[in-house]
Amino acid sequence: MFNRMFIGRNGPDQLSFALIILSLLLSFVPWPYMFIITFAITGLAILRMFSRNIAQRQKENLFFMNLVNKIKSWYYRSKAKSQQRKLYKIFKCPKCSQKLRVPRGKGKVSIKCSKCGYKMIRTT
Repeated sequence: MFNRMFIGRNGPDQLSFALIILSLLLSFVPWPYMFIITFAITGLAILRMFSRNIAQRQKENLFFMNLVNKIKSWYYRSKAKSQQRKLYKIFKCPKCSQKLRVPRGKGKVSIKCSKCGYKMIRTT
């Protein structure tokens, strides 16, 4: 019965699930009229599920998933950067602004830019 109910309709997708989770989280906020906002968000999620305009709902979901993927990739890049800072020191080439990674604790080292060939001596 549940499968037949969504024939020709959008059905649940990631954006609808995210809206429902958001409304559940907001329901614990002790503001006087928060129930109206949570009710509206839940209603929007249900309307999205029962919508017959599948193409528009898929566009909205694709936009949401692209946004989520950008946030995830930013988080993983920043996490990798912070882990590398413990092991490497990052220098910038004064000529071309290329970032150069050198192991920490090696003392004075000669660094050659891989992009423009500029040589410099720095302490790590």
